[in-house]
Amino acid sequence: MQKQSLSILKFLFFLGIGILLIWLAVRNLTENDKASIAEAFKQTNYFWIFVSLLLSILSHVARAIRWRILIQPLGFNPKLSNTFFAVMVGYLANFALPRLGEVSRCGVLSKYEKIPFTEAFGTVIAERIIDLICLIIIFFATLIFQFNELWGLTNDKIVHPASVKLSSLLQNNSFLIVFGMVMIGVTASFFVFRKKNNGVLSKKIKGVLHGFVEGLKSVKNIDRPYLFIFYTLLIWLLYISSIFIGFLCFKETSQLGIAAAFAVLIFSTLGVIFVPGGTGASQALVTETLSTIFKISFTFSFAFAWLMWTSQFVLILILGVISLILLPLLNKEAVLKKD
Repeated sequence: MQKQSLSILKFLFFLGIGILLIWLAVRNLTENDKASIAEAFKQTNYFWIFVSLLLSILSHVARAIRWRILIQPLGFNPKLSNTFFAVMVGYLANFALPRLGEVSRCGVLSKYEKIPFTEAFGTVIAERIIDLICLIIIFFATLIFQFNELWGLTNDKIVHPASVKLSSLLQNNSFLIVFGMVMIGVTASFFVFRKKNNGVLSKKIKGVLHGFVEGLKSVKNIDRPYLFIFYTLLIWLLYISSIFIGFLCFKETSQLGIAAAFAVLIFSTLGVIFVPGGTGASQALVTETLSTIFKISFTFSFAFAWLMWTSQFVLILILGVISLILLPLLNKEAVLKKD
């Protein structure tokens, strides 16, 4: 009961952050702004949004195939359908709580493919490390060509506000006292808990760490590393392509090039890192990116950011729900054996 309550509180907290960011994004819109944005949506060529979504689906399939390649060295050969469904359930869960998606998709695969959860989670950690490296490479490659614009936007919207907030908190005596008391309480609780449950805790930690290590080791044991590299590159190429194709939905954004697609990918991804599903954060960062760096009017920058995020959200919602329905139907034998 306590665990469920904590999950609900976490969900409401992050939902609140998303709603706050959305409110901050729309609170200063004038009636003219709202009318212009509504008119922009009427001018949308939804054919290109549809094509963009098809590319997104292909990127999800590529991710499922790559994950399957990572799992195979562990001695398991999951069905591609189950791997894809697990990925989509994970994406859906990420809209509720940060990092819940990784746990959810491992839980799905563990249930229907009998893969140990910790080992599956180790492969997901490996995936995340590789994707983080790819994102860093893309960021610095884009930064080289657009240093002043990108650094200016990053500093204004992320680095400076964070440093100001941190500075104000460090000067707040009440905050420092409360923070110190919390840290002392957490540390004391840790030592008391460890003393009481040393044997059991040690065994559990060793088991979890062993699973993680086995999952991470799967990277070096891949039978066909060239395929893994191919699908990694394909995933990011499809991400870029879906944004680039999405630009064609408006006449005003149709002239944007691949550099703009890279910049939008970086900042929209940062939004997802900060807030579950990127709700509010991704739209704000993409709007700022297009209007500040690429001089697209605020109206069409705002419309594009919300249109792309909403279409992706609807896609993940539909595919996630379909996956939850099809998983037990297509794995009746696994469900019956478990029962």
